[in-house]
Amino acid sequence: MKKLLHNLHAFFYVTFHWNIWLAVFIFWHEAKRGPRYRINTIRPVGFRRLTILDGDITKSSPYEAVSYYVLENLLEQFRRFSSESCLTDLGCGKGRVLVAAAHYGFTRLVGVEFARELCLQAKYNLRNLRKRMPGLRSTIHCMNVLRYPIDAREKVFFLFNPFNAEILKQFISRLNASVSRHPRTIWFIYASPVNRQVLLDEGYQVMYHIRPGRRLAGMILKKECA
Repeated sequence: MKKLLHNLHAFFYVTFHWNIWLAVFIFWHEAKRGPRYRINTIRPVGFRRLTILDGDITKSSPYEAVSYYVLENLLEQFRRFSSESCLTDLGCGKGRVLVAAAHYGFTRLVGVEFARELCLQAKYNLRNLRKRMPGLRSTIHCMNVLRYPIDAREKVFFLFNPFNAEILKQFISRLNASVSRHPRTIWFIYASPVNRQVLLDEGYQVMYHIRPGRRLAGMILKKECA
């Protein structure tokens, strides 16, 4: 019953903010693809329901779940380019992307999220996933993304517009500093890439692009830094 209520809430949310046809499309894929992951992450959550430990909500987006259509498409296509095993989700929310990524060969999962309640939900979902995938390693960092210490092993980053272009530019600046110290090729898997120009201006190349409309768009971008 709880999952049904969450689904109805999310359905009307998408209908109100976008349109009913998009809502039908998203929830058809939710029903088709979602059961394999055994998680309940569809319901949007506004900032008034969240405890923000450190961060600026005026430059951030409330929690929305990325469509499984976009997510699986991007993860499947990424595997055509790379066998990297570590994925870092910036603004990981309830952990939907990380759980799905584990089914596409990622064995080291990192989430960065500044809302305490979402961090707890992501940790819960990944803890249950590790029971089914014992070799999996996962970490959720409950903190401002601009304070996150980027590890030299991190090469693949996922985005679903958790923050605006200003924050993305600041993160990229910190990522560039990390790459200067530890040269490596960087990838961005970017769903609904409204701030893609930030990455393009930094020299990232588009390797793959889904273009069915803004909400269902996605990109894979790469920058050779080795």
